[in-house]
Amino acid sequence: MRILLVKPKWFVKDGVYRFLTQVTFEPLHLGILAALSPGHNVRLIDNDRDEIPFDQDFDLVGITATSFTSHRAFDIADAFRNKRVPVVIGGVHACLMPEECLQHADAIVIGEAEYAWPRLIEDAAARRLQKIYRQDRPTDMDDVPVPRRDLMRSDPLVGMVQATRGCNHSCKFCYLPSVPWHQHRRRSIDKVYQEIQGMPQKIIFFVDDNLFVDEEYAIALCNKIAPLKKAWSVQAPTTITRNTRLLEAMRRSGCFFVQVGFQTVHPDSLRRAGVVQNKVEHYQEVVRRFHQHGILVQGFFIFGFDSEDARIFEAAEAAIRKMDIEDALLYILTPYPGTPIYDQLKRDGRLLSLDREKYGWANAVFKPARMTAQELERGVQKTYENLYPFFKKRAPAQIIKWLPLFLRHPRIFILAWQALHRRIRIG
Repeated sequence: MRILLVKPKWFVKDGVYRFLTQVTFEPLHLGILAALSPGHNVRLIDNDRDEIPFDQDFDLVGITATSFTSHRAFDIADAFRNKRVPVVIGGVHACLMPEECLQHADAIVIGEAEYAWPRLIEDAAARRLQKIYRQDRPTDMDDVPVPRRDLMRSDPLVGMVQATRGCNHSCKFCYLPSVPWHQHRRRSIDKVYQEIQGMPQKIIFFVDDNLFVDEEYAIALCNKIAPLKKAWSVQAPTTITRNTRLLEAMRRSGCFFVQVGFQTVHPDSLRRAGVVQNKVEHYQEVVRRFHQHGILVQGFFIFGFDSEDARIFEAAEAAIRKMDIEDALLYILTPYPGTPIYDQLKRDGRLLSLDREKYGWANAVFKPARMTAQELERGVQKTYENLYPFFKKRAPAQIIKWLPLFLRHPRIFILAWQALHRRIRIG
């Protein structure tokens, strides 16, 4: 069969990812599906980089959908179905809103696809496609094949890899507790090593939601990949800074940058959101410990919790300036359709928008408890406007401070320069 796999456009005007539009995020999940399709002619399209080939013939189209790309995914699906091409939709949105997706697809995959996809393409080839494909068990991570990177438009500087899936936390604003792959699982260290060894890029980004649930596993992985002398980055929880052995292993193995979900500087918001692992009074110490081990820090912060009024923006800005982080990304609390927080806001009559393109963490799609939606959006934007000159002004000193890191990994300097240029241009 001729199979087309599509990731709809992520980068939209004024979306939260507008600062990252020069970065190529490899759609590893589609690369995995391609690897699970031997004997078939597979084409992979990342709509942020490539146009959808509506004028070409395919026997099956697979589309991955998130909440904020769902309407774009439906438009693509409807266009192919109008040509009588069978369409299957998977991803987060198919798990959270299966009935909605079935209105635009011949089949959906609920949950992970490693065991479901081979059955699906066999059924598609025999013209007996079922409506719903659902795995009966979580994927064993050692059954995940190496993605077909030859089908992707890869970033020449940064390659992406996955060692684990899932997370042990239950943050109420996160979609993970509502999807089947929430359970944390680990891939064998040798398999991760072999995949990274075969990647041409010298900088690696781990796409794992939480690589550090099993800290001993993380230490062993660091020790294994250290001889490869790659520089690498990852999302990291605040809690790992208590483990000096882990931080030292990360340093030795080439970890140079972590993205840390501090989430909020309001203690009551942390409590209500179920982010029990974070303590506001420890934030500066968390950053200091990462810095002690030569690791740069980007902080993630969310605004719009019911505990917060408009004073949160000034408090957050002041805290971020004191924390000594290298960068900050600011998000507006966004309820994914199909999650408990979305259902609660809907019951309370607080949803303001059903436009899915606004569900990308940059718009207020619900009525905040202690401010208006406009105050929330403007407060986040104003905080960005105040912080970017701050980060830009200190950038030269930061480059000097981290010069040994840049000398060890010159490609990191290229990334830093590109980021600074975008900040000057956008900020």
